[in-house]
Amino acid sequence: MARRGKGRGGVYTLVFAAILVAAGFAALVFWLALTDDPAARMARDDPPGAIIEIALGPPPLILDPLLPEAETPEPTPEPVIALFPLPPAKPPAPAPPPVPTVAPVPPIPPAPAPPPAPPPPIPQTTRLPPPPHLDPNLVERSPDGLLPKPSADGKVAWRIYARPSDPTDPRPKIAIVIVNLGLSDAATEAAIQRLPGAVTLAFSPYAGSKLDQWLDLSRVAGHEVLLSVPMEPINYPDSNPGPHTLLTSLLPAQNLERLRWALSRFTGYVGVTNYMGSRFSTSADSLRPVLQEVKNRGLLFLDNRSTPASVIGQVAAEINLPRAANDRFIDGQAARVAIDGKLAELEMVARRQGHAIGIGFPFPVTIERVAAWAGTIEDRGFVLMPVSAIASTGIYP
Repeated sequence: MARRGKGRGGVYTLVFAAILVAAGFAALVFWLALTDDPAARMARDDPPGAIIEIALGPPPLILDPLLPEAETPEPTPEPVIALFPLPPAKPPAPAPPPVPTVAPVPPIPPAPAPPPAPPPPIPQTTRLPPPPHLDPNLVERSPDGLLPKPSADGKVAWRIYARPSDPTDPRPKIAIVIVNLGLSDAATEAAIQRLPGAVTLAFSPYAGSKLDQWLDLSRVAGHEVLLSVPMEPINYPDSNPGPHTLLTSLLPAQNLERLRWALSRFTGYVGVTNYMGSRFSTSADSLRPVLQEVKNRGLLFLDNRSTPASVIGQVAAEINLPRAANDRFIDGQAARVAIDGKLAELEMVARRQGHAIGIGFPFPVTIERVAAWAGTIEDRGFVLMPVSAIASTGIYP
């Protein structure tokens, strides 16, 4: 019994040992299985729902001993896995429709300011036809140009070219003469166009090639025309009327040559007036041949009375030259009040002696005031007349 009991105990020991070996082998197999399956290992070691960040390091750097240091490959950046579950990504918003591109409109440059309107020009290509009474029998040719002369039948320029007037009109007569025209286009045009036709216009011989044109326009507008002849002033040569001035120091033949040059500048005028001349007009010896030439040409003479000592009246009376004389310079002070005062003085002179003559220059204010005054002169009992209407009476105060 004892041997059989001893033998049974050995069997039990072997069985237990076999079970232990089998259990150990099974455990080894199970452990190996867990080691080879990372997902199973994570499921075993980590609670559900957790995500572990696994930083995958760069692969081991294997240096090639054949490459130089400068060519060592750059390390690859490490990918990062988020620690928490991320919500599903929203689909990208649709892109807005493309805005049509409009080409920029260049700014419109501002329109340039219109230049100031110039005064109406005198046509240069179309010459006005001469008035019907421009008589070719009243001129003669000379080396300087056409000179006035009486016709064979006794016609003279100062009557033929005079503005028609009524010598029997009993009202006091006033004549206005605007001198020194032709040197400024604007002033000349203003005088021709804005002043009444009864105002007499006197042109400078230095006006140039437009003189004939100015004369045609003046006569078409009804103006009577004079020629201004430059004469020596008292302060010559400080005050110099120009290269063709008549001088007391010249011989009569020299002065006549200068006079004929001036007379030949244009035709169709009724007479001559002196421009300056405060010295020349006081010398009877210098004046006599000049005034005789004016008479022989069929012209009248208007003394501007630049000096009270003028002897033009006496010499003209001696040779029976048609003549007239200035009573007032109306714009010695070129201001409205002063000019209006001189025009009022002319009215007083005209009431006293039956006629009066005023001389002015083509200042804008002079043209303005004369035009306004002439518009009301008849309301005050006067009549505006050309110079020839007064000279034709033979009156010389």
